[in-house]
Amino acid sequence: MTLVHGKNGQGKSNLLEAVYMAVIGKSARTATERDLVLHEPITHEVHTQVVAEAEQDGEAVKIMVGFRVSPCAAGDQGRAAVQAVPVEEASIQKYVRINGLPRRVSHLVGRITGVMFGAQDLELVFGSPASRRRYLDIINSQLDPAYLRSLQRYQRVLRQRNHLLKSIRAGRAPADELSLWDRQLAEEGAYVSVCRRDTVRRLSELARPIHEELAGGSEPIHVEYLPSVPLEQCDIEGTVERLAAALAENRNRDVAAGATTLGTHRDDARIVIDRRDAAAFASRGQARTATLALKLAEARYISGRSERQPLLLLDDVLSELDPSRRALVLEHVSKYEQCLITTADPESIDSPFLAGAARFEVSRGTISRSAG
Repeated sequence: MTLVHGKNGQGKSNLLEAVYMAVIGKSARTATERDLVLHEPITHEVHTQVVAEAEQDGEAVKIMVGFRVSPCAAGDQGRAAVQAVPVEEASIQKYVRINGLPRRVSHLVGRITGVMFGAQDLELVFGSPASRRRYLDIINSQLDPAYLRSLQRYQRVLRQRNHLLKSIRAGRAPADELSLWDRQLAEEGAYVSVCRRDTVRRLSELARPIHEELAGGSEPIHVEYLPSVPLEQCDIEGTVERLAAALAENRNRDVAAGATTLGTHRDDARIVIDRRDAAAFASRGQARTATLALKLAEARYISGRSERQPLLLLDDVLSELDPSRRALVLEHVSKYEQCLITTADPESIDSPFLAGAARFEVSRGTISRSAG
């Protein structure tokens, strides 16, 4: 256990975001990397790096995730270097090195597994379907390289199909060109949807007893996957056929919209508490308990699937809990090999589980050892 404390706004969350960046190559709080850049005009090329040294299975690994932000588009020498450019127009490039060698982000994901707990977790209950899809995608991508490859291919095919739909609507392409893209979209999407469905089922099973413990035995929780094309008990081959048939049947609507209106990218998941949709009926306290149960279930799921314990990152979530729930969460996370916890009020979470924790203080972005 490592306890990181400091006043609000000093950089505690930045530290955990950087650690998570080294684990999955992405931010925990945003899917848009442009949001990671300070909203100031860019006048010259700047670089930033997250570097982490880790040990897993007895082997050391050094990870670097870097960003290059430039006022010029790639290869554009026409813009003066001193001309200020808004962040929205700047060129942002990400690069990864593992043990000093350039690698794709996909080669980083899964080398070290991690679970992030934070204020943004309430998005799992109250947020958009995209936030829940992203949550499932991060879990599955850490555990299954084939999943990440299918997801990336699906996204590429989806962009191509949407571009073709716009061309068909404008009369620049024939509708029969959709057949090839429909099949590819169905094949890649089937694997993603079936994996998500199976993951949701297992997370629901694991979360149920944890939630019962955190909620004091009341209000049972259930999580279900909501595909835009019904999957029922279909295997991957059956799902391919269903998706392909649904895409073909929906072509006229897609052409009119200039976009693919159903498929894996439109799927969702729903959290049900005491037989009611949590998004519509849960209080903030109920939603926080549900997301904690789901995150603890995620840690168990990753441990069971990968036979490796994930790194746990708890960003100021304990101070929002009452003492009994705080103790329960600490009991769960103390079973893992490494856990980083941030708080603005270390006295509020004094616990026997933290007796041997390493303690650090963050002040104005600087981290130093704390006497505790």
